[in-house]
Amino acid sequence: MLNSKAIQILVPLFEIVSNAKGKTIGELKLALNLKRENMKKGASGLIVENLLGIKNNNNADADIPEIGCEVKILPLQKNKNGSLKAKEPTQIQMINYFEVVNEKWESAKLRKKISLTFWVVYLAKENNVALHQDEYRIVDYFVDHPNENKISVFKKDWELIQDFIKKGLSDKLSCSMGEYLEPKTKGANNQDKTNAPDGKGGVTRARRRAFYYKKKYTNECIIPNIDLTQV
Repeated sequence: MLNSKAIQILVPLFEIVSNAKGKTIGELKLALNLKRENMKKGASGLIVENLLGIKNNNNADADIPEIGCEVKILPLQKNKNGSLKAKEPTQIQMINYFEVVNEKWESAKLRKKISLTFWVVYLAKENNVALHQDEYRIVDYFVDHPNENKISVFKKDWELIQDFIKKGLSDKLSCSMGEYLEPKTKGANNQDKTNAPDGKGGVTRARRRAFYYKKKYTNECIIPNIDLTQV
């Protein structure tokens, strides 16, 4: 359950997104008097920073620190059969191999990042065709406060990833791992590497990765809870 402080802070954001439902990014740009040079971060930057007035970040601090709430943008794709799915996995935070290997789940930075999330959902792809950014359309919002069962799945996924890192297998991590979390590569190419534990007290090199919500999670736990009448 959300406490009164969280509700007080989030209600104005609910109203902002509710008023934007059905509108395209192009229409929002016009209403906000934004030009292309003010949109270096694309749709995510526009929605989070300009529409909601929140500075998005990838560090340990929550996007809304007063209540420990993250803000995530979820692009949808509408398939030819009319079904709606997440277009892509959603990044949570970069993986610092040396930090993760020494963390406990109860105080892990990742756990703090998933405890409360305000999702803003928009349509980005239709009939297998990616829409132009100005044609992206705001669909709805959802506040995700995972229950104990979901947290237990996140914990299991996180511990699996941590175990690989502890064993010096950071470069063997795979997006096929986990049920709700995946350790997705993040970098210019496969040669973009960073330091990681080698499992023997030393250092090895591994591709940069970030924790991501799998599409399975957003497809099963976010999308079924939103109003799809604007799609």
